[in-house]
Amino acid sequence: MTRLLAFLALWLFVFVTALAGGWSVMFKISYLLLLLLAAGWLWTRLSERALVIRREPLTPRSQVGDRVRERITVSNTWWLPKPWLDVQVESALPGHAGRYFLSLSAREQWRAELESTASQRGLYSLGPTRVATGDPFGFFRHEWEFAAETSVLVYPATVDLPRFRPLDGALAGGGQRRERVPHATAMAAGLREYYPGDPLNRIHWPNSARLGRLVVKEFEEDPVSDVWIVLDLDRNVHRGEGALSAEEQGITIAASLARHLLLQNRAVGLLTQRHVLEPDRGTRQLLKILELLAVIRPREWQGIGALLLSTNARFGRGTSIIVITPTRRSDWLGALDDLRLRGIASTVILQETPEPGTAEATMALIAALSAARVPYYLIKPDQPLDQALGAPPAVDPAMRPV
Repeated sequence: MTRLLAFLALWLFVFVTALAGGWSVMFKISYLLLLLLAAGWLWTRLSERALVIRREPLTPRSQVGDRVRERITVSNTWWLPKPWLDVQVESALPGHAGRYFLSLSAREQWRAELESTASQRGLYSLGPTRVATGDPFGFFRHEWEFAAETSVLVYPATVDLPRFRPLDGALAGGGQRRERVPHATAMAAGLREYYPGDPLNRIHWPNSARLGRLVVKEFEEDPVSDVWIVLDLDRNVHRGEGALSAEEQGITIAASLARHLLLQNRAVGLLTQRHVLEPDRGTRQLLKILELLAVIRPREWQGIGALLLSTNARFGRGTSIIVITPTRRSDWLGALDDLRLRGIASTVILQETPEPGTAEATMALIAALSAARVPYYLIKPDQPLDQALGAPPAVDPAMRPV
């Protein structure tokens, strides 16, 4: 603006001088200055039409603690150069932003990579992108905005739980049956001699060639129980904000358990107040669970007891459930007792919240869990999960009445 005012003052001086002296050359200079000013204004306005900005996520799926990378491409598609550009790259992802100053010649393209560390789970848009440019003389400045067109999904963090083994005898139906079966399953048990009538696709050709006789693969029955992770997202019981909140801790626990159990070839399902993922195995199921856990929030007002009662038809006999909750009420334990009578075992992961006045309610709930012989873990807000879930549950499930 200062430069433009100085230019207008110069033009006014030249024009007044031309009028006072009647000099034709001064009139021509004043007209040339006006033409220069109009050209600068037109140049600035046309710059917007000839500029293309693309933002391509190089990591469209990331995880808390991992790097998020994207490629930024700025293209000048016209014959007019861009003497200067101020490009401000923004996004909804915390800490993922940048600012670049550059110039582009006619039909030139500029690229850069923006990188940051994902600190929060969620679905984040990459944008908007704000651009400012002007004419070569610095008289005018024009700003506009490119809306967000792409996004990046950040999965919740997962923690390795090498010592978490509540399903090896701790939950009914949690182990393998160790029975040979005539049909193929995912559980290969060993080799035996080939008998006439055995399918050819069960022949183990490398060992047959090594031994000089045909041997076939034997299989064991798959684990008979599904594992349900029940995550309590009742808005009445969730407090706190940030990484140490009960919400984020519960999400991390659920994601870590799902990963741990799926790597053991278990069929894992996820249940919350609003969402249901039926039990399944494999990497695809893990991605489904992580995608859901990346975006869900405590939005319902339904307690964990009402959730279990309304969905108990989904749990078949022999199913194992793991309940993750920060609640301090104990009236929902009756739902666990009803499930136990149907042959459905449960483990509770109780999240401790640092709210004043909750210690007494926590002790009462722990006493009720102990009286009901329900195995439980008590997780403190700042306690490492691998340490908290590495020890045996507080109640030995073998002591529970049948």
